[in-house]
Amino acid sequence: MATRGRKPTPIELKLLQGNPGKRAINPRAQVLQQQEALPGDATPDMLLEEAKPYWDHAIAHAPRGLLRKLDMYLLAAWCNAAYRYEFNMRLAAKSDVIPVRGAKLAGLDPKDRPVMHNPFSTAARAYLKDMTMLAAELGFTPSSRARLGAAEIAAPGVDDPWEQIAG
Repeated sequence: MATRGRKPTPIELKLLQGNPGKRAINPRAQVLQQQEALPGDATPDMLLEEAKPYWDHAIAHAPRGLLRKLDMYLLAAWCNAAYRYEFNMRLAAKSDVIPVRGAKLAGLDPKDRPVMHNPFSTAARAYLKDMTMLAAELGFTPSSRARLGAAEIAAPGVDDPWEQIAG
């Protein structure tokens, strides 16, 4: 059973923020010093070959110092889910509904056959849910980066179409 209420703030954040709640910090708790994940690091075996571009993109565009080597398996799960989401969305885009097949329906006119929801849409929705949950854990969403206190610094000279929209 999960604990109730908000997720506890990591000790590292409490120490960086000067312990804003002024509650006692567990003296036995240790601040973990983890190595940063870098673009040249080896990818985990569980990462699908097709998901490697997502891995490279995430490592290159994550805020500096955000991803650690300990996060490699979470990142691999996010990359796999991102690839599978895109794959299923491409298949679902061909048709949102598909005709039901079967021997009993063979004599019916195709326009009179019942239709069912495309199973690729359902699979894509499941992978999107996984991606969203993992993205929040990894600090890939704006709200999770704000919660983690990650500073966002735009790369100079990059032609970003969102810069005109978002500023």
